[in-house]
Amino acid sequence: MLAPFIGVEHAVVVGSLGNLVANLMLLWATRRSAGTIAPLLVRLVGAGVIGVGIGTYLLTILDDRILSVVLATSVLAYIVLALARPDFHLTRAQGLRAAAPVGVVGGFIHGATGSSGTVFGTFLHALDLPRPDFVFGVTIPFLVFGTVQATTLAGLGSFTGERLVQAFVAIAPVLVVTPLGSRVGDRLKSRTFSHLVLALLAFSGVVLLISAF
Repeated sequence: MLAPFIGVEHAVVVGSLGNLVANLMLLWATRRSAGTIAPLLVRLVGAGVIGVGIGTYLLTILDDRILSVVLATSVLAYIVLALARPDFHLTRAQGLRAAAPVGVVGGFIHGATGSSGTVFGTFLHALDLPRPDFVFGVTIPFLVFGTVQATTLAGLGSFTGERLVQAFVAIAPVLVVTPLGSRVGDRLKSRTFSHLVLALLAFSGVVLLISAF
């Protein structure tokens, strides 16, 4: 939302600290899910770190429009499958086997495009997790990769005095709105939450296709 007005790099810098705060708040709110989903996340994030390095390197030599089209097509294909076969889901054993490959792909996409939500969101949705487990599972990769991103930006000197002030100002609405969103989420039925996730994934897929052209 900010990028068209202040540029992508500036928007990423300003939003990075707010993203970290939001993820920390969500992580604390869903901390009871840690024991349930931890084995899967260790594989997912561990492999994702490798993918980030590969994706960041290939970003310098590949056309990111190709990556956007491939990712968007995959996400939209999953949505069609999920709607056509509402009973489709991966078992926990299948999820554990797929976690490392998905982590590499998600990390790769994050390194190449700066966003891995479509990959991890699609994978965790396919596991048919309860809302707290889903939120916790999505938050961990975002938090890990977001921390790496913010640290890298700081090392590159992207946080000028003005931008740092803007980043801290951007944290204020996060502190107010994130708890409200969590309260709304707590009241949602499982099927409603699942449909909202699909809608968000669909929106992300369409945005990726538009950005590619």
